Amino acid sequence: MSLKKTLRPFGAEWITSSFKLGLERRLQEWKRKLTGKEHELLYFHRADDPYCQLMVQILPELAQRFQVTIRPKVLERLPGSMYPDPIRFEAYSIVDASRVAKLYGLGFPADATVPDVLSTGMVNRQLASIQDKPDFFAVAEELGALLWRRSVSRIQEKCSVALVEEETLRANERLLISLGHYASGSLYYAGEWYTGIDRLDHLEQRFNSLLIGDGEVHYDLQRLWRYGLRRSKVSSASGVIDFYFSLRSPYSYLALEQLAALSAETGVKLNLKPVLPMVARGLKVPDTKKFYIVKDAKREALQHDIAFGRFADPLGKAVHYGLAIGQYLSTIDRGKELAFYRVFFRSVMAEGIDASTDKGLQKITEKSGISLAIVRDALQQQEWQEALEENRKEILQYGCWGVPVMRANGKTFWGQDRIWALAEALGEKTPT
Repeated sequence: MSLKKTLRPFGAEWITSSFKLGLERRLQEWKRKLTGKEHELLYFHRADDPYCQLMVQILPELAQRFQVTIRPKVLERLPGSMYPDPIRFEAYSIVDASRVAKLYGLGFPADATVPDVLSTGMVNRQLASIQDKPDFFAVAEELGALLWRRSVSRIQEKCSVALVEEETLRANERLLISLGHYASGSLYYAGEWYTGIDRLDHLEQRFNSLLIGDGEVHYDLQRLWRYGLRRSKVSSASGVIDFYFSLRSPYSYLALEQLAALSAETGVKLNLKPVLPMVARGLKVPDTKKFYIVKDAKREALQHDIAFGRFADPLGKAVHYGLAIGQYLSTIDRGKELAFYRVFFRSVMAEGIDASTDKGLQKITEKSGISLAIVRDALQQQEWQEALEENRKEILQYGCWGVPVMRANGKTFWGQDRIWALAEALGEKTPT
């Protein structure tokens, strides 16, 4: 193994370390004080992003609680390379936004559909023309509500005098990219990104550490699913969770650790259904996206007390070895399948073990309690590739495009931060 490959996990550990993050934050705060600037956030808004409709309802209150200035930047187009299946992503986002709106008591129509292109263009341009005005959030909420209800005549009435703000939109899109991000509904503060409501608790905690907040965290409800289990009807009678994951996905690792805890506490069964990593399926993941995912996964891991950071990228042989062994275990000893995948994830994502080498793979299998004979038999199998392809087709059928995906009681959830919704679904009666 080359020296570069040996050192790479330690480089990843440094990049995601709390020590480095603390240094960067102190430097940012020192620079802010030196220049006499106020605490300022940039918010990137896109009218046809359902999560943005939720954000504009809560950001004014957030600004008051923490005495910060929020400067909106309206977008129309996002970097296409960041979204491998934009149609499925758009459709799922609408359903998911409705789910999150209910969790936080926000307005969003349960029957919302994709807005029409003409109305979207009018609303985005109207908002771009007033993005520096104090009433931006109120207007954005009002026009967004009309957009998601497809009230075309009302939109035309309210946007008829909108100036053409093409250059403003393009400048905002360039700014988003230059700051190292790709998604609307995101906040940028002093070198860090916070995308959607699901990451606002990180921002609240950061402001509280600066002693500029009220000391409270309002947007952590999605993390409280464990506390609800004792009051819920979730039990082994609730059936099975189908879990689709990739051995290269940090979010899959975080989801599996949480699902293992849910299964241990309730007795709900996990049906593990791996898929090949996106890159192995010919889909590119741009560096900007990879960098954000790794840093975001680190702070999420810290919230859930999951080890993460010394990352030895398993793409290639390591993934193939892991999948071959895991799938073989699923046919001969399902009791060890979950344990193996958990050890594999932790080894490559937190301990820097190179699973593509004989030495690294041996460490992983020994920790998993798997014999050398089973490893040899597993690596001779080829059928696992067909099973993975079937799993890939299934997530497409369920309206998703990537992992982690969880499915239970006839409902589909994407992302490691939707276990609260999964737990709710498990407590519901099974559809007849």
